This record gives sequence, structure tokens and C-alpha cells, in this order.
Amino acid sequence: MYSHKIIIQIGSHVGNTDNDPIFNQVDKSTKMILVEPVPYLFIQLQQNYMKKFGDNSNIIFINMAVSNYVGEIELTIPSERNDFSNLPYWATQLASVNSTHATDHIANLLTDKITVKTTTINEIIKDCNITTIDLLHTDTEGHDYEILMDYDFIIKPAKIMFEHKHMDGFLKRGARFDILINKLHSLGYRIVYTCVDDTVMEL
Repeated sequence: MYSHKIIIQIGSHVGNTDNDPIFNQVDKSTKMILVEPVPYLFIQLQQNYMKKFGDNSNIIFINMAVSNYVGEIELTIPSERNDFSNLPYWATQLASVNSTHATDHIANLLTDKITVKTTTINEIIKDCNITTIDLLHTDTEGHDYEILMDYDFIIKPAKIMFEHKHMDGFLKRGARFDILINKLHSLGYRIVYTCVDDTVMEL
């Protein structure tokens, strides 16, 4: 359990899915910064945490994308026009800066392009007055490298979990993954878990 912890989650989706690593591991004492850029998913995210905790001042919701700059970015997202009841549960989890990412997974998936505001991990930490981080989790369908390489690590999260599955392109893990791992090793992190999707590192 993540009781009395501070968590930053980038790419929070709607929270209560089978593959979300924090939703069922947190309680009302957990301070969470939850970031989700897709508007209809962001609404569901807020609703799901409200059902779980009610009005919880320990949760900060941010409806933006995270990148390596402050500005705007174009995302290709699964459209609300899809009948998601006939698609895999993860079909709504495919929003990406890569315009073909969603349809590479599901060829006939309907998609929309949206432009959203971007922030960075550094800006989130500054804006939210964060002084320690117990877990930094990123799940951004191929953009994790840009996000984590931009972070200055003045505040070192005790644990970092990131999606590596698409770090070097669709279903590819290569040179960019190695560069990121080497950077984190140099900062004192070690790999404690890895699978087909994610890597977890700890100080």
C-alpha cells in the first residue's frame, strides 16, 4: 500500500483499470498528482477517484500532456465514436504523439486528433510545491523517454516506473531505452522489476 506517500502519475487514464498500478494501492492519506491529457478520460478519472474517496484534497488532477517543453502538442486519441464494449479493455489507453500508434494496435479503431497544452515534470513539481516523491509513474505510449530525459532529478523519486514497450517505436525497445537506463543508473537507480511493458527502478 502507498499510505502516506507522494505519487506523480503521468498518463493516469481513468484510474480503475486492471493494469493501473496505483488505484487499488492508495488510500486517502496518499498525496497524488494525476495527469491525463484526453478530456473524456480525464472526466472519468476524476469521477472514479471521487467514487473511491469522495472529495479528497490530497489529489491534484491535471488535464494536460507532459512532455519536454511547455507549450502545445498534437495527440492522436481513440475516438469516443468507437463502441468500446466490443473492443479490448485497453482500447482507450492508446492516445499517443505517434499518429499511427492506436491503429497499429487496432487497425479499424476510430481516432481523433486533438491539440493539448503541455507541461513538464519540473513544472509540475514547482507548481504543486512537491519536495519528495515516493513514486513517479509514466505511461505515455512512446513518449516516456522525452519526459524522463527532460527531468532534472533535483528531487529524486524513491521509485520510478515507466512504460518501455514503445520507447523506440511501436513495440520496439532499443537505443533510447538504453540511454535512459544508463542515465538512471548514473543517478543511483537500479532495476528491481521489468516485464514486457514496464521497467521499475529504485534508489
